[in-house]
Amino acid sequence: MTRPKQLFAYACLIVLPIGFWLGLWMSGLLLGLEQEALRWRYLVRGERSTDAPIVFVDLDWDAISKIGDKPWDRLNFAQVLQALLGPGQAKTVGVDIIFSRFGKGSLLDVNKARKGDHSLGQVVEAYSDQVVLAAAYTGTTSLVAALPLARHGFDDPRENPFPEAPSYPIIQYDAGRLGLANVDEELSAGTIPRVVMAFAETEGEQFSRHLMGGKMRYFSTLLTDARVKETEDAFRLVDSDGFGPPPIPRFSEQRLLTLGLAMFLSAHGLDSSAVEHGADWLTILKDGKVFRKIPLLGGQSIEVNWLEAWFTELGTPHVSLGEVLVRAHALGRAAVDKDAETIAEQEAWFSQFKDKVVFVGPVDTTLKDIAPTPFDRVAVPKVGLHANLFRTIEEEAYIMRANTPLTVTLVIGLTILVALLALWSGAGRTLTRIGSVAVVLGYLGMIYYCFAAFNFILPMIAPLGSALTASLLVVLVKLGSEEWQRRRIKAIFGAYVSPELVDEMVDSNRDPELGGTEAEITALFSDVEGFSALSELLPPDRLVPLMNEYLGGMTDALQAQGGTLDKYIGDAIVTMFGMPLPIKDHAAKACLAAVRMQERHAELRAHWAQSGEWPPAVAEMRTRIGLNTGVAVIGNMGSKVRFNYTMMGDSVNLAARCESGAKTYGIYTMVTAPTYHAAIEAGAELQARMLDRIIVKGRSEPVEVYELWDGTADPELVAACKRLYEEGLELYFGGNWQAALEKFQKAEAHEPAKAHSHTTPSKLLAKRCSEFIERGGPDDWCGAYRMLTK
Repeated sequence: MTRPKQLFAYACLIVLPIGFWLGLWMSGLLLGLEQEALRWRYLVRGERSTDAPIVFVDLDWDAISKIGDKPWDRLNFAQVLQALLGPGQAKTVGVDIIFSRFGKGSLLDVNKARKGDHSLGQVVEAYSDQVVLAAAYTGTTSLVAALPLARHGFDDPRENPFPEAPSYPIIQYDAGRLGLANVDEELSAGTIPRVVMAFAETEGEQFSRHLMGGKMRYFSTLLTDARVKETEDAFRLVDSDGFGPPPIPRFSEQRLLTLGLAMFLSAHGLDSSAVEHGADWLTILKDGKVFRKIPLLGGQSIEVNWLEAWFTELGTPHVSLGEVLVRAHALGRAAVDKDAETIAEQEAWFSQFKDKVVFVGPVDTTLKDIAPTPFDRVAVPKVGLHANLFRTIEEEAYIMRANTPLTVTLVIGLTILVALLALWSGAGRTLTRIGSVAVVLGYLGMIYYCFAAFNFILPMIAPLGSALTASLLVVLVKLGSEEWQRRRIKAIFGAYVSPELVDEMVDSNRDPELGGTEAEITALFSDVEGFSALSELLPPDRLVPLMNEYLGGMTDALQAQGGTLDKYIGDAIVTMFGMPLPIKDHAAKACLAAVRMQERHAELRAHWAQSGEWPPAVAEMRTRIGLNTGVAVIGNMGSKVRFNYTMMGDSVNLAARCESGAKTYGIYTMVTAPTYHAAIEAGAELQARMLDRIIVKGRSEPVEVYELWDGTADPELVAACKRLYEEGLELYFGGNWQAALEKFQKAEAHEPAKAHSHTTPSKLLAKRCSEFIERGGPDDWCGAYRMLTK
């Protein structure tokens, strides 16, 4: 894959996850996951103490055992409110129980129920500004089953329904505050209620008809043939004679606020007229100034900041409604009996409610008004939601969320940054990969810090999902690309070195040491004897396939022993053993490679001879090989625009001299003593004889050289020749020319290569001995013969 195509592929792999996760986020499919992630923010942040003076009065099992099962006599609640606001001197009381006209059962005595409603209504009227009663859009009436939210099309107050709520005589046209208990389930998007509908507005006859329904029920047994008389401006309940309670206006405007907000207004001496709302903010005015400015979600809802759990350790008191009733009754009896001690005792107990904001709500699980919280996995009373909204407004600890532009920027920016860090494979790639993890962890830390410090919610799922998806994709593609490159490199490099060596280099994860490194290697030079004459016999179209077959066979033999091909020079092959990946027994492997090259060439000659396609000269081709072991410079040699990975140095030159010098002796494989001895020490089993001690042209130091026999040589001839030749060589080194001559002449009869070589080592040294006998040997003879040619 070309570089531009590769960059385009990586760009697509980054862009696609961004589009995918942004699509999920914009469609709302991530809301549930985001809300669960928000729960973990709460758990990490923990509860926060506030100055909100809240007390809970719980409608628990103990209270139910005292007031009985549903339908409840509302006289009990009238007594509780009277006690809390009278002797208790509570600042405000909110009741998260809907005293609906639909909530009475057939088993409740009608007269008793009427008296209970009347008593509750009297208390509400007496403390009209301090009592907030719950209302809710429940669908119990046939009016509406969904919340009248503007985003759902309920944007005209004249068409909006009135909720299920207390009616006459509990509330009246000008007495009684209502607070909505509804949760915005859509924006809460999960089992934990987090968002409440801040307000609902109705305009027209709805509220008055709601009150008239309560009046009709209340007076149904008190008036004969009760009916509602409608005029242009009012409703009036009358009997058959036209008598009845006073009329109420037919039209009104009602602004219903959520329970926690309504209680906040009550606690601060305000009413719904102090509230103004726009598209994004709900403003509370006090004395003509902005008292609170609350952010809205969807133009109509408020997100609650859960500052406390239900089972909190922060000390918010919980009192059983049953105990309030018992003490209220005790206080009433004591007042009748003028029991000052009991009165003082009960008043002292009720003093805990002084100037407090009291939330009355059902807490028994059988009442089913329960839900989990960010701190409580097990469902707990929902009245805690409204208390936390009160705390949120009191502390101005409003939940703020990243807007769309910021979210999109975070998704794109985080994805690109993390993916690029994970993708980088140049210098410092380990640091960048650690950096990609650090960026993800850093963003997580920022998410939790922003929430804990500023109540600000940064998106988690979409940015992290996009970043991790893109990173995974680019890493997988990169790994696939690297594997493809690995195979490609193996295929390409395998043309120069053995596949086994390539596997070892790749698997060991070691880079070749390039750029002029000194290392001990074994250099091998090979050449075809008489190639120039052969090339004259064959046209190019015949010569090329012949040499390709020859070079292929030789290269296979070299690479089988781990040789690294340096270059081809026509018919010549230059190879190194021991680099670029170090090999301890490179001398032994080089010798074994030379032996195998000669054997392979013998096989090729036999094949060519049998084919009958080639002239006789082809079947007589011979390969000369020279080897030397020593320190050489290995690396990239050449110009800045073109270079070759090769070797150079004196040891390399000596290997080349061995290849050319082999011709002088009429042999085909010449190795130096360092190579031979290193191979033997490495355990190589070689057939060889010491050949001579020479000083090659261009050097001043003598070097011992050996002839290496391959498997094609007759073992008996080899053994006899080696014994006689080396005996003669020892005499030759000692200057005993005559005795040496005799040994060489005897060895000549056993020379393995004499049948196809114009000379042999025995013939050459016998001739040299004869010359020394005739003219006298060198005065400084040390056994080393100086070569006059390369």
